[in-house]
Amino acid sequence: MTSTDRPLGEHHYTDEEMHNEDVAHEHSDVTMHTILAYGAAILALVAISAGLMYGLFVVFEKQAEARDPQPSPVAAPADQPPQGPQLLTNEPSNLRQFRQEETSKLDGGGWMDQKAGLAHVPIDVAKKLVLQHGLPARQATPEEATEGTHAPAYGEASGGRKIPVTHGPSGSTAQPPPPPPQEIKK
Repeated sequence: MTSTDRPLGEHHYTDEEMHNEDVAHEHSDVTMHTILAYGAAILALVAISAGLMYGLFVVFEKQAEARDPQPSPVAAPADQPPQGPQLLTNEPSNLRQFRQEETSKLDGGGWMDQKAGLAHVPIDVAKKLVLQHGLPARQATPEEATEGTHAPAYGEASGGRKIPVTHGPSGSTAQPPPPPPQEIKK
Protein backbone atom coordinates (compact mmCIF):
# COMPACT_ATOMS: atom_id res chain seq x y z
CA MET A 1 0.00 0.00 0.00
CA THR A 2 1.39 3.41 -0.98
CA SER A 3 1.08 6.65 0.98
CA THR A 4 -1.76 7.84 -1.28
CA ASP A 5 -3.75 4.59 -0.98
CA ARG A 6 -4.11 4.77 2.84
CA PRO A 7 -7.42 5.88 4.32
CA LEU A 8 -7.47 9.35 5.78
CA GLY A 9 -6.01 9.53 9.30
CA GLU A 10 -4.00 6.35 9.08
CA HIS A 11 -0.23 6.34 9.14
CA HIS A 12 2.45 3.71 9.31
CA TYR A 13 3.89 4.85 12.69
CA THR A 14 3.01 3.13 15.91
CA ASP A 15 1.81 5.02 18.99
CA GLU A 16 5.15 4.57 20.70
CA GLU A 17 6.95 6.07 17.72
CA MET A 18 4.54 9.04 17.62
CA HIS A 19 4.87 9.89 21.34
CA ASN A 20 7.67 12.34 22.18
CA GLU A 21 8.16 12.88 25.89
CA ASP A 22 10.01 16.13 25.31
CA VAL A 23 7.03 17.77 23.56
CA ALA A 24 3.99 18.53 25.76
CA HIS A 25 2.07 21.58 27.06
CA GLU A 26 3.04 23.17 30.31
CA HIS A 27 0.45 22.38 32.97
CA SER A 28 1.67 25.21 35.20
CA ASP A 29 1.24 28.05 32.61
CA VAL A 30 -2.56 28.07 32.13
CA THR A 31 -5.03 26.86 34.70
CA MET A 32 -8.76 26.45 34.31
CA HIS A 33 -9.30 28.34 37.55
CA THR A 34 -7.71 31.50 36.07
CA ILE A 35 -9.71 31.28 32.83
CA LEU A 36 -12.98 30.82 34.73
CA ALA A 37 -12.12 33.72 37.06
CA TYR A 38 -11.50 36.06 34.09
CA GLY A 39 -14.74 34.90 32.46
CA ALA A 40 -16.70 35.51 35.67
CA ALA A 41 -15.10 38.96 36.06
CA ILE A 42 -16.07 39.93 32.50
CA LEU A 43 -19.66 38.72 33.01
CA ALA A 44 -19.88 40.67 36.29
CA LEU A 45 -18.54 43.80 34.57
CA VAL A 46 -21.09 43.46 31.74
CA ALA A 47 -23.94 42.92 34.24
CA ILE A 48 -22.92 45.93 36.35
CA SER A 49 -22.60 48.12 33.22
CA ALA A 50 -26.03 47.03 31.97
CA GLY A 51 -27.58 47.77 35.38
CA LEU A 52 -25.97 51.20 35.50
CA MET A 53 -27.17 52.00 31.97
CA TYR A 54 -30.70 50.89 32.84
CA GLY A 55 -30.67 53.12 35.91
CA LEU A 56 -29.33 56.02 33.85
CA PHE A 57 -32.12 55.66 31.29
CA VAL A 58 -34.73 55.56 34.06
CA VAL A 59 -33.31 58.83 35.41
CA PHE A 60 -33.31 60.37 31.90
CA GLU A 61 -36.95 59.36 31.34
CA LYS A 62 -38.02 60.94 34.64
CA GLN A 63 -36.17 64.15 33.75
CA ALA A 64 -37.79 64.22 30.28
CA GLU A 65 -41.26 63.74 31.81
CA ALA A 66 -40.62 66.58 34.25
CA ARG A 67 -39.60 68.90 31.38
CA ASP A 68 -42.59 68.03 29.15
CA PRO A 69 -45.10 70.87 28.89
CA GLN A 70 -48.45 70.36 30.56
CA PRO A 71 -51.27 69.65 28.10
CA SER A 72 -53.74 72.43 27.52
CA PRO A 73 -56.98 72.13 29.48
CA VAL A 74 -58.89 72.55 26.20
CA ALA A 75 -56.93 69.78 24.45
CA ALA A 76 -58.75 66.60 23.51
CA PRO A 77 -58.27 63.70 25.93
CA ALA A 78 -55.75 61.07 24.92
CA ASP A 79 -58.39 58.30 24.73
CA GLN A 80 -60.42 60.14 22.05
CA PRO A 81 -59.39 60.13 18.37
CA PRO A 82 -57.99 63.47 17.19
CA GLN A 83 -60.24 65.83 15.29
CA GLY A 84 -59.37 67.33 11.92
CA PRO A 85 -57.45 65.98 8.94
CA GLN A 86 -55.41 62.84 9.44
CA LEU A 87 -52.39 61.43 7.64
CA LEU A 88 -53.01 58.86 4.94
CA THR A 89 -52.19 55.37 6.11
CA ASN A 90 -52.93 53.53 2.87
CA GLU A 91 -52.15 55.78 -0.08
CA PRO A 92 -52.68 53.23 -2.89
CA SER A 93 -56.14 52.35 -1.58
CA ASN A 94 -57.02 56.03 -1.17
CA LEU A 95 -55.86 56.81 -4.72
CA ARG A 96 -57.83 53.85 -6.10
CA GLN A 97 -60.98 55.04 -4.30
CA PHE A 98 -60.47 58.62 -5.54
CA ARG A 99 -60.08 57.44 -9.14
CA GLN A 100 -63.23 55.31 -8.88
CA GLU A 101 -65.19 58.32 -7.61
CA GLU A 102 -63.88 60.52 -10.41
CA THR A 103 -64.63 57.88 -13.04
CA SER A 104 -68.18 57.46 -11.73
CA LYS A 105 -68.66 61.25 -11.95
CA LEU A 106 -67.37 61.33 -15.54
CA ASP A 107 -69.27 58.28 -16.73
CA GLY A 108 -72.47 58.81 -14.73
CA GLY A 109 -75.42 61.08 -15.24
CA GLY A 110 -78.23 62.53 -13.20
CA TRP A 111 -79.96 65.65 -12.00
CA MET A 112 -77.96 68.38 -10.28
CA ASP A 113 -81.02 70.62 -9.81
CA GLN A 114 -84.17 69.21 -11.34
CA LYS A 115 -86.25 72.35 -10.65
CA ALA A 116 -83.76 74.53 -12.54
CA GLY A 117 -83.34 71.91 -15.27
CA LEU A 118 -79.62 71.31 -14.56
CA ALA A 119 -78.34 67.82 -15.18
CA HIS A 120 -74.96 66.24 -15.68
CA VAL A 121 -74.37 63.76 -18.46
CA PRO A 122 -71.58 61.26 -19.13
CA ILE A 123 -68.44 62.80 -20.61
CA ASP A 124 -68.83 61.06 -23.98
CA VAL A 125 -72.35 62.44 -24.40
CA ALA A 126 -71.16 65.92 -23.34
CA LYS A 127 -68.41 65.90 -25.98
CA LYS A 128 -70.89 64.94 -28.69
CA LEU A 129 -73.26 67.69 -27.59
CA VAL A 130 -70.46 70.28 -27.73
CA LEU A 131 -69.57 69.16 -31.24
CA GLN A 132 -73.19 69.38 -32.35
CA HIS A 133 -74.17 72.67 -30.71
CA GLY A 134 -70.86 74.45 -30.08
CA LEU A 135 -69.95 76.49 -27.03
CA PRO A 136 -71.88 79.63 -26.06
CA ALA A 137 -70.04 82.92 -26.53
CA ARG A 138 -71.04 86.46 -25.54
CA GLN A 139 -71.27 89.22 -28.09
CA ALA A 140 -68.41 91.72 -27.85
CA THR A 141 -69.13 95.44 -27.69
CA PRO A 142 -67.28 97.74 -30.17
CA GLU A 143 -64.93 98.91 -27.40
CA GLU A 144 -64.00 95.31 -26.53
CA ALA A 145 -63.29 94.41 -30.14
CA THR A 146 -59.75 95.79 -29.92
CA GLU A 147 -59.06 94.62 -26.35
CA GLY A 148 -57.68 91.35 -25.17
CA THR A 149 -56.35 88.77 -27.56
CA HIS A 150 -57.98 90.41 -30.58
CA ALA A 151 -55.69 93.46 -30.42
CA PRO A 152 -52.48 93.41 -32.48
CA ALA A 153 -49.15 93.33 -30.68
CA TYR A 154 -47.13 96.57 -30.64
CA GLY A 155 -43.54 96.88 -29.58
CA GLU A 156 -40.50 94.68 -29.80
CA ALA A 157 -40.32 90.94 -29.93
CA SER A 158 -38.01 89.13 -27.55
CA GLY A 159 -35.34 88.88 -30.24
CA GLY A 160 -35.11 92.67 -30.56
CA ARG A 161 -36.80 92.82 -33.96
CA LYS A 162 -39.72 95.14 -34.56
CA ILE A 163 -43.08 93.51 -35.06
CA PRO A 164 -44.63 94.66 -38.37
CA VAL A 165 -48.21 95.95 -37.97
CA THR A 166 -50.57 97.28 -40.60
CA HIS A 167 -52.20 99.90 -38.33
CA GLY A 168 -50.96 101.35 -35.07
CA PRO A 169 -52.72 102.71 -32.02
CA SER A 170 -54.40 106.12 -32.43
CA GLY A 171 -52.59 107.70 -35.37
CA SER A 172 -49.19 106.04 -35.20
CA THR A 173 -47.70 104.88 -38.44
CA ALA A 174 -46.89 101.30 -39.15
CA GLN A 175 -43.32 100.27 -39.78
CA PRO A 176 -42.59 98.33 -42.92
CA PRO A 177 -41.47 94.75 -42.43
CA PRO A 178 -37.71 94.23 -42.46
CA PRO A 179 -36.25 93.04 -45.76
CA PRO A 180 -35.54 89.33 -45.99
CA PRO A 181 -31.88 88.35 -45.58
CA GLN A 182 -30.02 88.12 -48.85
CA GLU A 183 -28.23 84.97 -49.76
CA ILE A 184 -24.48 85.15 -50.18
CA LYS A 185 -23.24 83.55 -53.38
CA LYS A 186 -19.81 82.03 -53.51
